[in-house]
Amino acid sequence: MLRKVVLIVTIAYIIWITSFLVFGTDDTDTKQSLSLEEIAITKFDNEFDNEFDNDRSKLIEHDEKVNLKYCGEKTCNFMFPYFIPEQETRANLHLRSLTFLAESLNRIMVLPNVGNSRIDCCTKFPFEFYYDLEKMKKMFPSIKFMTQQTFKEWTKELLIKPDTLHTWFIEDGRNDSYSIRDHNQMAVEPGVRYEKNLLSKLCINQFDLKISDYMEFHTGIGHVNDFEHKMFNFFTENLKDIKSPVILIRNRSRRQMFPLIEEQIPFAPHIIKQADEIVNKLQSYYCIHWRMEQGILEKMPKCAENLIETINYLKMTEEINNVYLATDYPISGGKSASDTFYSVRKEHRIAIQMLNSTLNFNTWVSLNAFKEFRNDKKYDSEFSSSGIHGILDKLVCIQSDYFLSGPKDCCRIRSTYTRLISEERKDLIDNGDKRIRNVITRWGKS
Repeated sequence: MLRKVVLIVTIAYIIWITSFLVFGTDDTDTKQSLSLEEIAITKFDNEFDNEFDNDRSKLIEHDEKVNLKYCGEKTCNFMFPYFIPEQETRANLHLRSLTFLAESLNRIMVLPNVGNSRIDCCTKFPFEFYYDLEKMKKMFPSIKFMTQQTFKEWTKELLIKPDTLHTWFIEDGRNDSYSIRDHNQMAVEPGVRYEKNLLSKLCINQFDLKISDYMEFHTGIGHVNDFEHKMFNFFTENLKDIKSPVILIRNRSRRQMFPLIEEQIPFAPHIIKQADEIVNKLQSYYCIHWRMEQGILEKMPKCAENLIETINYLKMTEEINNVYLATDYPISGGKSASDTFYSVRKEHRIAIQMLNSTLNFNTWVSLNAFKEFRNDKKYDSEFSSSGIHGILDKLVCIQSDYFLSGPKDCCRIRSTYTRLISEERKDLIDNGDKRIRNVITRWGKS
């Protein structure tokens, strides 16, 4: 096409020069020469438009083939919750609740990467590192799913960048929301346009997208009866007519936004296999869940003393000797196993030393769990702080013969993680599992 443009412009220039030399500067002759030039330029414009239309048609045809390859249709429509708040147990809950929205909007749900107990497009590992995608598809048969990597490949193969709407879910009244824009009731309003540096920080720039619009959804500060269903209807009403092929979701709301789905997203086979190996090796055993975060620092040694007394008593009454410890203390020598447990102090270390010298407890480290991953340097960051081992601890505690957790002052009492273990254990007891001896026991008060 470039050659044609150059040729036509050259012809027009030659015609103009020739007419000028032959006819001079007479007005009539000038008009004639201009007419010849106009004819040449008009011809060029028409050919350029036709060529552009042809090229545009070819681009559209190419992208339709790409869409057929990835979506099975000539058009693709995605919902990508690229940022999910909180650590794995709560993030799991938020993500599965978002399936309601994907289904109501009839969009393919893109599943973000995972890592360090987070579900977020900035993390390093594919969704299947934590979860069983095939079982998830069976869990939600009416919803189509696509992994982040496959979605990324789709954006790269397209010749026309897909028009994209960016949405931000804001929980009003929290410190990380803008108080000047807090709302008393649920609301939607135009969003702030993100600059390149923020898009880079959020890792959105790894996808070839054309973000043309921004919207903010606010939970409101006030209490609303049946909030989850009303919020779900509110979102659906405001997003159902969006024509953009991609809707991005940055969810910063820890508040439950959509109807609760009790069943967890199933965990990956390699995690289940590792948990089964530990359960079979230790039987019978106590599982102690000690989340030191938010415990009173000065009471840590006394909490450890009371725990030792409780275990020694139970060994006589329950005749169980093996102990498994699940904790946010950095037993692997790195950071704590919780993103919100910032400061490990001397008192925490003393407490763990007291347990280790008395109870001879087992952990995922001492049992060499996930050795195939831990021997691979690319997974170093996953095992140096919170990560896949937190899921393993949860499964091992659920299956333990006897489960203990800390009392007030010794740990974080209100924990979704601990509550989920208790609920799963109650279900096992209700379903006739005779091996499970209790739901949860808080060890002796400090």
